[in-house]
Amino acid sequence: MFIQTATTPNEDALQFIPGVPVLGNPDTSSMRTVEYTSPREGLKSALATRLFAIEGVRSVMYGSDFVTVRKESDYPWQLMKPDIYAAIMDHFSSGRPLLREEDQSSDSMNVGEHDSEIVSEIKELLESRVRPAIQEDGGDLDFVSFNEGTGVVKIKLRGACRGCASSSVTLKHGVEGMLSYYIPEVTGVEDVGDELETQAKKEFNKLEAELKSDGKSTE
Repeated sequence: MFIQTATTPNEDALQFIPGVPVLGNPDTSSMRTVEYTSPREGLKSALATRLFAIEGVRSVMYGSDFVTVRKESDYPWQLMKPDIYAAIMDHFSSGRPLLREEDQSSDSMNVGEHDSEIVSEIKELLESRVRPAIQEDGGDLDFVSFNEGTGVVKIKLRGACRGCASSSVTLKHGVEGMLSYYIPEVTGVEDVGDELETQAKKEFNKLEAELKSDGKSTE
């Protein structure tokens, strides 16, 4: 197996292309991407579990034919790549399933029966006009919400788009401009990905501190 790499606008994220379908099997055909942002989340996938065991790995995202790995800034790629190559090659050579059965989550871009006409239009534009370009760079986005009172669309950038300096420019001049052009009710677009990730980390640190405190109290 020959694994290619592709750079992304985020210097701390790389696409690894194994030359075989990643999310291209029937069990995952309804999902465009799957992302894990912590070792605990990564337990839902054998490959992600192994990748998170590599020091410096910050997140893992699967696309139709690629794996995006995002790292901590102070870890050099030249030291991490051999282990990442080995993990990906071993997994796809083994024939093991990529996702565990319980991780068949739905796509946030799917139009639900309770979605308003505006929300349906927003999802359709994001799906057809924005997603393809973002996925070419090893990223993706989720639709989070639309506030009809303020006109603000909230999305969550994923993969290589997380923490990328060019993401704010993409949001302001690309996504926001396109949505407001077709849907005048849209007044702005906000990325809440980092906010949600920070909140999750705070909750994890709080739980970890409580567990350590309980451990000391029983000694």
